[in-house]
Amino acid sequence: MQPLGENRRQNEMDMNLLADAQQDYSVLGGRNLRLLPRFVRKSIRFVKGLTPIRLIKSRGIQIAIAGFAVILGSGYFIKTADKNSMLSSASSHMGFEASKLVVNGNKNLNINLLQARLATQLGNSLFSFKVDAARDEVLNDPWVKSATVRKVYPDTIVVDVIEREPVALWQSKGEVHLIARDGFVISKAGPKHMRLPQVVGEGANKAAAEFLSVVSRFPTISQKASAYVRVAGRRWNVRMNDGPQVLLPEADWQVALSELQDLQVSKELLDRDILQIDMRLADRLVIKLDPEAAEIRRTAIQKALKRDWHKT
Repeated sequence: MQPLGENRRQNEMDMNLLADAQQDYSVLGGRNLRLLPRFVRKSIRFVKGLTPIRLIKSRGIQIAIAGFAVILGSGYFIKTADKNSMLSSASSHMGFEASKLVVNGNKNLNINLLQARLATQLGNSLFSFKVDAARDEVLNDPWVKSATVRKVYPDTIVVDVIEREPVALWQSKGEVHLIARDGFVISKAGPKHMRLPQVVGEGANKAAAEFLSVVSRFPTISQKASAYVRVAGRRWNVRMNDGPQVLLPEADWQVALSELQDLQVSKELLDRDILQIDMRLADRLVIKLDPEAAEIRRTAIQKALKRDWHKT
């Protein structure tokens, strides 16, 4: 008599053999699969059993899907956590390295200085490149008014800048700087900017834009002016090239400039031997002559008075 356990195992083997035979028969469309070699039968069974559910449940397929997800998510992990430096290094080796810098919109911005500002990030993985931090570094340059930074895969950083436009030279405390329209001090002036108008004095940088905009409407004055001096933060003096200094009033200085241009056109006042033209009084014009010219005028007046005295 056989043990009960062995009878059970034998029954299970018989049932498996019957199931295999039925599967073989169905696979070959009613023909006996057992007539084929064993490795062929196994291959046919494997292919026949590849259903979507079986694929999903397959351990090998699950491992492959997990690996693919890790690769796709590597960019996110690299960007959000420094602990994924190994993934960052791997992406650099794969060609995703921030190795190229393209700058658009620059006229005066020093590219070498900009590269130095971004040196801590350039050369690393493009995935881990921090755009916001890079933009802050670009904005630290005084020439840059606004900027955008973007990544262009596989290896390029593109920086688009809008530069500050210098409107004047500002002389203060023995130094000459370039200033923007809002009075922002950009940098020390260089030779190529010497044609810009010059303003002098404390606070002149803040008030320069409005004043220069008005002066530009009077070319007979602006073409002769060498500098505009801010006095006590309240009014302006105009220094002329080889000519007088004009003292403008605190109020209605625009009207005074218009009157000065009319005098230049009709009397050539700015071309005479005059040291100073004081326009601060609304009802009169005070002129200070050059000492030599003043002496000549004094002598001429005295001679005229003597001639008149002798006639009487």
